[in-house]
Amino acid sequence: MNVKSRLERAAENKQWIKVYFHDGSGIIGKVIRVGQDYVELESYGCDDLPHARNYAKNIIPLNFIKMFMVESSNFSEAERKRLEYLSQLEHSTQEPVPEIEGK
Repeated sequence: MNVKSRLERAAENKQWIKVYFHDGSGIIGKVIRVGQDYVELESYGCDDLPHARNYAKNIIPLNFIKMFMVESSNFSEAERKRLEYLSQLEHSTQEPVPEIEGK
């Protein structure tokens, strides 16, 4: 089985994966879809910048991918953080915004 077909299987199950690139870097995300020559991941920022985390959708060319890993304890932690982040967004949008009074 090649990388693309394995990624397509991961996309069907919306699995979390860690993609490794040829330069040694990597990214953790949930597989959204696999195109002809790319994979789309939904990720939750970088571990080295915990205070600057934000969601992003990444489109990665398949030829950039050296290998990937599916299902790990890190992924369950990433999913927990994702749900926590979404919960914070819901609470912040439900709070009323105070009006500014003119003098």
